[in-house]
Amino acid sequence: MAMAKKPSNVLANQTAYITIIVLLYSVFSTSTLSASEWYFEPSLGLTETYTNNINLTGTDKVSSLVSQFIVGADANFTSKKLQFSFNATETFVGYSHDTETNNAYLTLQANATYDLWQENLKAIASSSVTNIDRNATENSLADLVTGDTIQQIDNSAGLQFNSGNSNYVFGTSLIYNNTQTEDGIGESHGLSATINSTNGSATRNVFWDLNGNFINQKNAGFTSENYQFETKVGAITDYKVNPFIRIYNERVTGTLQGSNPDAIPSWGPGLRFQAAKHFIIDLSYNYIIGDNTTSENYAAADIDWQPSERTSLKAGYSTRFFGKSYNFDFSHRMRRLTTTISYNESIGAFERSNYQEVDSDLWCPTSSTNINDCLPPGQVPDDTNGFENIPITTTELVQSNQFSLNKIFLWQTELALSRTTFTINVSNNNTENLSTNEVDVYFDARFTMARRLSSRSNLIMFVDYTNNVFDEANPGGPYQKDIYKTVSATYDKSLASSLNSFFTLQYLDRESNIAQYNYTEARASINLTKDF
Repeated sequence: MAMAKKPSNVLANQTAYITIIVLLYSVFSTSTLSASEWYFEPSLGLTETYTNNINLTGTDKVSSLVSQFIVGADANFTSKKLQFSFNATETFVGYSHDTETNNAYLTLQANATYDLWQENLKAIASSSVTNIDRNATENSLADLVTGDTIQQIDNSAGLQFNSGNSNYVFGTSLIYNNTQTEDGIGESHGLSATINSTNGSATRNVFWDLNGNFINQKNAGFTSENYQFETKVGAITDYKVNPFIRIYNERVTGTLQGSNPDAIPSWGPGLRFQAAKHFIIDLSYNYIIGDNTTSENYAAADIDWQPSERTSLKAGYSTRFFGKSYNFDFSHRMRRLTTTISYNESIGAFERSNYQEVDSDLWCPTSSTNINDCLPPGQVPDDTNGFENIPITTTELVQSNQFSLNKIFLWQTELALSRTTFTINVSNNNTENLSTNEVDVYFDARFTMARRLSSRSNLIMFVDYTNNVFDEANPGGPYQKDIYKTVSATYDKSLASSLNSFFTLQYLDRESNIAQYNYTEARASINLTKDF
């Protein structure tokens, strides 16, 4: 099937360019240039990629030579008050099989921090431009070679305050966030605020632990608010058992579907057990405040164990408005082996995770039996003579005006030997729509080996397995299940002090219960990059 022609990204880039100008102005202002360190490195690169299946079809494959001319810039600025980092590329992509699909893609990551008062109060700003998959049901591994991406711009700016000594630690922030996308799906803007505080090591009578966050998002007349607050205040005794009071409140409201208009306030007595010097167990029994019928009285538990500087374990169990809730954070570092494992649950809104089935038309030339000659689904030819209309059902990404629950598991293990590094990355994200109870599962596992062949060359190989299931909880079975298996090998070499190259071979095998999404693709890429 022919590639869909994308509109130019020039207009979509304007917001990012404006943010860059503001950040650069802060760097070059007179007040920040004194006693500063400045680093700037531009680069030019060319990547040629041959793919034997540019349209990602199971039959009638079309090969293409994809040329990417990359203009890059990397900058860092550090002074007494200002820290600024900037990394950006503009990639001009050309396709040998269809020059009308040529396009340009911007990527950007910029961050700035300005000290307003005694290194406690800081102004922070960030801007990023990424190219993400246009529709995960069609291709969740979309990149600039296949071209089926859309541009997402994330901007944020605000204030951050941190203070502390041996008696207390306190931090708070107020940030304005704005997300824009090329197709208008997943956009939002609003404020987020956080507050946290704990007692210091020198306190002798009272301990406390306070955590709170507030997120407000708006888009196209819809609003969402997510407020969460937890505090523990207790007495320090001469024993290993210390009493405390736990207060918890969570409120999820707004005009989105799937919201819960009632707060979940609760309070309860608890005990803190000092099982060891760096091993704390908190147990509490919590009573629901008011006539709330969404939850019953519940028990909560937290564990904080740090047996050494290299090992840390934190885990929690509680009840939130959606039911039982868990969190887990583990890290262990040895001389050569490092492992981190985490699990957390969070509420999202305006995400790119809402799909619906739509009836569409596929117009194909009557004189051709090659599906690649067909127009993209939904596109009608100017003159329908000589075309036949084939009705099909497709999955369309639509605006998500519902709250969603994200359960995210992450695991990374790295073994660093003298010249070889082995890395295992595993992630699993269960996204539940709180309005429809539909569940999408995104699983990915990757094994990577990086070998330093010499002082100037490296070999990187990885095997990746991705399993996406859409509407997993459907009694009739999931609507769509996709499995991607990827094998890749890259050889990179420094040809000179500022001249680098790499050569990559990659093979992809996709299996799906949707027949049109079964295909394989082989690629070969070569790159040459010059730093100035």
